[in-house]
Amino acid sequence: MRSLRSCLLPLVAALFCIPTGGCKAGNASGTWPKVLTYAYSPQADQLQGEMRASQTKQTVRYLESQLHIPVDLVQVQGYAPTIEAMRADKVDIAHFGALSYLIAAQKAGAVAIVARGYANGELGGYHSVIAVPKDSPYHTLADLKAHAKDIVFAFADPASTSGDLYPRVELQDIGIDPEKDFKQVLYANGHLADMLAIETGKVDAGAFDQVYMTHMIQRGRMKPGDIRVLWTSGLIPNEPIAVRKALPDQLKKEIQTAFLDMRTKAPQLWASMNRSVFSSTAGTIYIPVADSTYDGLRHYAMQVKQFNFLEK
Repeated sequence: MRSLRSCLLPLVAALFCIPTGGCKAGNASGTWPKVLTYAYSPQADQLQGEMRASQTKQTVRYLESQLHIPVDLVQVQGYAPTIEAMRADKVDIAHFGALSYLIAAQKAGAVAIVARGYANGELGGYHSVIAVPKDSPYHTLADLKAHAKDIVFAFADPASTSGDLYPRVELQDIGIDPEKDFKQVLYANGHLADMLAIETGKVDAGAFDQVYMTHMIQRGRMKPGDIRVLWTSGLIPNEPIAVRKALPDQLKKEIQTAFLDMRTKAPQLWASMNRSVFSSTAGTIYIPVADSTYDGLRHYAMQVKQFNFLEK
């Protein structure tokens, strides 16, 4: 069994209050809600953020047309507040990272319904990287270990699969206990912020989702050599869109169907989404998923000693 210090930041203690005109939904077999609430977490990259914001608003209008229920769009900053909002019955639909979904499923009753995958039903995925600035004197993970006491290391988000769990386990496997061995460990509050902190030399090394670097290079905002990657993870399963478990079963099914039908029923929206999605989801479609789809990742996380977000 791998060993991992329980050093992920705890979820927000107080319930995250979101002003909304929506009502709490009924139970899984009860009355349909009068309003659904869709959580949106804006991207730090302004250009991508504007595109995503527009697409999310269009998605909300599309869901309203398919479900015949008003859908409120609320802005939430980060995974932990979204989980807390769903636990407080303030969010009904949300896009989670793979690890944050596992936490949301346990803590807030989230249920995965769709994710980006392929026509054959195979779920897509992405990679985590550990990287350093281009002029860094460190060229391998062994270098990070040898000079750990001098290194400020940044993780992206405490509930992120690619920005915390996978790179943390890799560091642990080579004998680095981040909080004990590094000079300082920071959370950058997002993958893009983490990558930019590395690029500008504000931190000595860090971990984030590889697609952010690909995205920035494709847009000409970064050159391929501006960051040096020291380690790349294996494939991490694509993140799901999830709904609150307490929603009526038929409504959950109809929300899932609406996402699956988006390609044919909202072709302009779908085309727009495919023009701007990160490279890891290029050529993919929404496919149906369930909570059990993430059992492999759940098993992986639960094997990590002292990983206290998930109950064994």
